[in-house]
Amino acid sequence: MKTTLPSALFLFVVATFSAINGSSRIAASDDLVDAQPKLVRISALVDGSGRFIFTRGKLHYEHKHWNAPANVVFDGEPWFHLDQSPPAWSDYSHRLDLTKASIIKRQGRDVIALESTPDGFDLYVSDSPNGGASYEITLAIPRRR
Repeated sequence: MKTTLPSALFLFVVATFSAINGSSRIAASDDLVDAQPKLVRISALVDGSGRFIFTRGKLHYEHKHWNAPANVVFDGEPWFHLDQSPPAWSDYSHRLDLTKASIIKRQGRDVIALESTPDGFDLYVSDSPNGGASYEITLAIPRRR
């Protein structure tokens, strides 16, 4: 009995510490996910100019000159109706701090610019040289606290 009591106590302490430590790892993991910005990827064939208008309630494209973008992909899904928000946008836009968005990767031969607005931000894409070109943009949008 004398040897089993200390062994049982030791096992109890180890099990309790493991359970507490394990749950803190899960909480820390959730905190890390919440701290990471949402990466939004947009790609398109651009032959003209316009802007993507990002607000919490809606995301749409406003066309300016020449041709509207073609083969637009938003977060891995084709986006056909640029006057309507892509389905993925309404799923997570309300959890993002749109006023702090930034471009972290840009690929294209002409203008890609981001401008903050009171309701979110505008992403300008302009391809002035003759003929269209492929554009790829990755945005980082922090999560709201």
